[in-house]
Amino acid sequence: MGSQVILFDGSGTDFMCMISSLRNLGATVSVMKETILQSSIKRSIYLCASVIKKDNFELVVQKATELGVRHIIPILSDRTEKKKINMSRLEKIAIEASEQSGRGDVPTIHEAITLGEIFDSGTLPQEKIVLHPDGVIISDYIQNVQQSSIACFIGPEGGWGDDEIGFFKSYNVTPVSLGTQILRAETASIAVASVLLLG
Repeated sequence: MGSQVILFDGSGTDFMCMISSLRNLGATVSVMKETILQSSIKRSIYLCASVIKKDNFELVVQKATELGVRHIIPILSDRTEKKKINMSRLEKIAIEASEQSGRGDVPTIHEAITLGEIFDSGTLPQEKIVLHPDGVIISDYIQNVQQSSIACFIGPEGGWGDDEIGFFKSYNVTPVSLGTQILRAETASIAVASVLLLG
């Protein structure tokens, strides 16, 4: 007792606390100081990542959280093999990554959803991009984009299907490229989040 700990409630505020009592099922603390964390993140990113293998998708959630992504939306694409995700596991990973990175808040992790459902939901911001090898180079895109909120779609292993490409075109979603290298889905998710948030 008497030890100090830093706690956060997910709202962007850190609480410096002193432990006043310990019990088997918890502790009583006294708040000594509140600190509102000032984020240096320029944009609110909705990372719409196709569901991939369990460990790889968990890595995406962890790193996206550390980078400052606000929304993580698992997408059920035509080539998605694994249809179910463990929401409680992903939320735990996001909380731990928020604590580790000191961001003070936790991203919203949405239930897995299809492209049609997410576009019909009204959840997404106006600005939307999709990763595609034939798209505009992302550095050029970043120089011209004005919006502070962007939804970014990342395909599964093997890429988007022809019907999905047609779907994005019908909604005028901007195709954006990370370059000539062929990246794994989890690598592409982390790379595009890094560029959009820190570029």
